[in-house]
Amino acid sequence: MKKSLVVTLGILLVLSACNVPVGVTTQSPDPANTAAAQTVQAELTRLAPTPQPPASPTAIIPPTPIPIPTSTTIPSATAIPIPCNRATYVADVTIPDGTAIASGAAFTKTWRLTNAGTCTWTSAYQLVYRNGDAMGVPVGYAQSLTSGTVPPGGTVDISVNLTAPVASGSYKGSWRLREPGGQYFGLGNSGGDFWVAITVAASTVLTVNPVASESGSVRSDGSVMAASLNVGDLATNIGSQVFLSFDISSIPTGSTIKDVKLDITHGHTVVGAPFTTLGCLYFYAHNYGTLDAGDFVLAPPPGGLISLCKVENLNSVISGDKDFTNTVQARVGTTRYQIRLQFPAMVSDMNATDDLVRLGTITLTISYKKP
Repeated sequence: MKKSLVVTLGILLVLSACNVPVGVTTQSPDPANTAAAQTVQAELTRLAPTPQPPASPTAIIPPTPIPIPTSTTIPSATAIPIPCNRATYVADVTIPDGTAIASGAAFTKTWRLTNAGTCTWTSAYQLVYRNGDAMGVPVGYAQSLTSGTVPPGGTVDISVNLTAPVASGSYKGSWRLREPGGQYFGLGNSGGDFWVAITVAASTVLTVNPVASESGSVRSDGSVMAASLNVGDLATNIGSQVFLSFDISSIPTGSTIKDVKLDITHGHTVVGAPFTTLGCLYFYAHNYGTLDAGDFVLAPPPGGLISLCKVENLNSVISGDKDFTNTVQARVGTTRYQIRLQFPAMVSDMNATDDLVRLGTITLTISYKKP
């Protein structure tokens, strides 16, 4: 519509221009033309866009600067107080975790620990069995931690005698420490346990008693006392030595001996004071063959195994001794393992009284692995 109106107005302007004669000076405008021109001008004015005021420039606000600190203070860490009783683990001196132990064999576990607390450990501190596999110790078993003192920062080796279970498998027993007031503590601030972990390999156990016809006593006067197991000094001032013979023929050649136990705890008696007047009772590996007068010797023979120097030692089973194990191993493939017992310090104390040990039932138990 607007477009048509503009075209119409344009035509009117042309026509009005054509009505003016060339070269003629117009004296006065024609009222009609003037009115048309005014109409066109008014319409053009109406259609022209309304002028807008110039836009004001947008102010740019600079960012607020972030202050840079000239120095930074780092808060100091809060000191953690060291407890009175705390331990840290250093090493397994014996029997590292997973060590293979023969079925029923005795062994000694030793831990090395450091006193990481502020209190000194004394003989009143204890090593205590906590839980898991007891390995021969009773529930609640405890023993002195040390015979001396361990100051803060000091290190101590702690040992306990244990026995491997008979059945094959993996076993683990946990231990802690206990201070004199009865409070338990262990490794680190949390007081964690330390432990012994072993595996028991399947093995065969042979248990035998001495062969009666090959065992007995031989006296310094040449007397052979078959099946009489008296060692020491008689009231006649004659010395007596004991000889024991065990049949090991059932152990296959090539077998590996894992452990040997000698039990003399049953039925023995002590007459007089042999451990006072004669000294220590010694055990020797001695393949003497048949029992005869020539088996008595004054000097200690080679092949020493162990010695017992107190009456109470007779009440303990001999187990875990490497010399016993090695000497039995050397006899694998033969039929006999033989030992002798004597007081080597002297034949007789010459006091005309009996000072001797009369042995009772004796049992030799050998654990071995077949080839």
